[in-house]
Amino acid sequence: MSNQAVFLDRDHTLIEDPGYLSDPSAVKLLPGVEVALKSLASAGYKLVVVTNQSAIARGLLTEEALARIHEELRRQLAEHGAHLDAIHYCPFHPEGTVEAYAKESDLRKPQPGMLLKAAEEMDIDLSASWMVGDSPRDIEAGQRAGCRTIRIRTRAAAGPEGAEDEDVQADFAVRNLVDAAKVILRGPRAGERPPREEEAAAAPAEPPGSEAAPAPAETKTQGPPREDSEVRRQILQELRQFVRARQAEEFSYLRLLAGVVQMVALCVLLITLVVMFAGKYNLAHLCATLTVALQVMALTLFTIQRSR
Repeated sequence: MSNQAVFLDRDHTLIEDPGYLSDPSAVKLLPGVEVALKSLASAGYKLVVVTNQSAIARGLLTEEALARIHEELRRQLAEHGAHLDAIHYCPFHPEGTVEAYAKESDLRKPQPGMLLKAAEEMDIDLSASWMVGDSPRDIEAGQRAGCRTIRIRTRAAAGPEGAEDEDVQADFAVRNLVDAAKVILRGPRAGERPPREEEAAAAPAEPPGSEAAPAPAETKTQGPPREDSEVRRQILQELRQFVRARQAEEFSYLRLLAGVVQMVALCVLLITLVVMFAGKYNLAHLCATLTVALQVMALTLFTIQRSR
């Protein structure tokens, strides 16, 4: 039996995009990515990254450096119990400065070459698979390969003016990979018209850590059978764990200390007012100075916490 797959763009879909990423230390997973990938893998989907890497053709990155970046991506995912089954990349670009890579290629999205290659190598049924990405070229590549498509719409990917290419319409539009996983795990019934992109975009997106809203109706997907209730229960469990982890990360002794200092400063301020009304101006001056010092200390601690 052929496999089902979810093809994934890399930048703005799995990780942040600083622009021509060249340093493994700059790899940073987007919120909820590990939760989404674990849920999709548990449902039986192969997870395949397909990414254009024109930085190689432009001389800004080597294939060896790219391999280290992808090793770091896999390492961070593995820390959370998630994985990728394969990573395909296209190093070619017709305007490249490195002669060996300066050419057109069927692998470069919006061409479907990377998806077709992965399908052949991994026995993937493209008609039962999905392409998820943030740009029109991701969606077009998925459509040319015969996959259903999901567009992740982010402010960063939309550009400074928020203008987006509307010539290519995805089957669904969501705000992050967690919401994309929910769409895939629900799945449209065979022959059912997927919602238009603007309809999906109008639906309120849930941030990572929120519980998934129940689907309007139970749906069936192509491919291996699975228990929808079990899948939903698993993704909810992963989301709750994600929330607890984030809350633990956000706790800070610096923030606690800053709050205590702030309260002491307010108490000293009240003492200053009382002493001043009592006519003890020298003592009031001393208390006022102490109040200012404590307030400055509290602000400094808050600033250090926010910059961490």
